[in-house]
Formats: sequence, structure tokens, C-alpha cells
Amino acid sequence: MASITIITGCPGSGKTTLSNLLAQALPKGVHLHADVFYDFIADLISPILPESHPQNTTVMRAIASATAAYVRGDYDVVVDGIFGAWFLPTLAEEFQLLNCPVNYIVLRLPLEETILRATTRLKNPASEEIIRHMYPLFNHLGEFERYVFEVGDRACEDILIELNQRCQSGEFQLNWSLVTR
Repeated sequence: MASITIITGCPGSGKTTLSNLLAQALPKGVHLHADVFYDFIADLISPILPESHPQNTTVMRAIASATAAYVRGDYDVVVDGIFGAWFLPTLAEEFQLLNCPVNYIVLRLPLEETILRATTRLKNPASEEIIRHMYPLFNHLGEFERYVFEVGDRACEDILIELNQRCQSGEFQLNWSLVTR
């Protein structure tokens, strides 16, 4: 049965790198990089502004539809991006119809490490302002705290092994009742 793994967290937490590795390790893996969906919008409103909410919701629906298309083709999809708990109801509209397991993983690093990684990466560096805006949103998750994966300073291979084990055990399987109430 196909599955979905959502990798989220603050910019600089390693979402894209880890998602790519996870997808490559699956026999029928697909990696969807959610940021690309924002690139399609000609007159983009910064996603962190309050007035961007309708735009961001549309992007979430497009990502959910693309993910669902791959799942219906029997692919295991690893999708990375900014999927805070506030967007899970939008994803649920599409994902719950698929009747497949959905893992939800929030990557977390200390703030200063997150800033360093996000602002110094070669491809698409993020501003410190955006990191400081997003960081608290992924550090106060309430009931969703159980989906946090502390990245630490471990090698990608070690992180990948542990994540696979914890996903296989069902530890990160999303409890939709937390989302749809």
C-alpha cells in the first residue's frame, strides 16, 4: 500500500535533504518539494504575511492533489515543506480519501543552528527574519509535539535510519482526530 510522509519544520532544518534521501530509499519513492509550488505563482505574496493565507491554502490544495495522484499510482510520496498543523485540515480534505498511512514529521534544531543553516545554504537561502518568524510556530506545537524529531548534530545516514525505524513502528503516523475536530 502506498504511503505519504510529510516532512516539515522551520527553513534550514534539513527537510529537503532528508526527504530526498527517504524517497530514494523507497522502491517506488517520490519526493515532492512543496516550495516549487510557490514558484508557479506569478504575483507571489510573501507566504509569511497574513494576507497570503488564501494563496497558501490554494498551494496546499495543489500539493495535496499532486501527492494524491502519485499515491493513486501506488507510489510512496515524501513531501517536504512548511506544513504547520494549521494547514493539516486542508491536506486532510484530500489525504483522508486515500485511506493510506500518513506520517507527519516535524524536524527541529536549535534556533542558532537553524539560522546558520538556512541563511548560508547555497540554493535559495532564507532570511534571518523569516527564520525568526517561523521558528516559534514549530516550537510550540501542543498536541502535535509528539511528531517532533530532534535532528541534533547527527549524520544524515543516522537520521535516516532512525526515522525509518520510527516510521515503521507507526510512531509518526498522523492521528487525523487531532486535525479534524
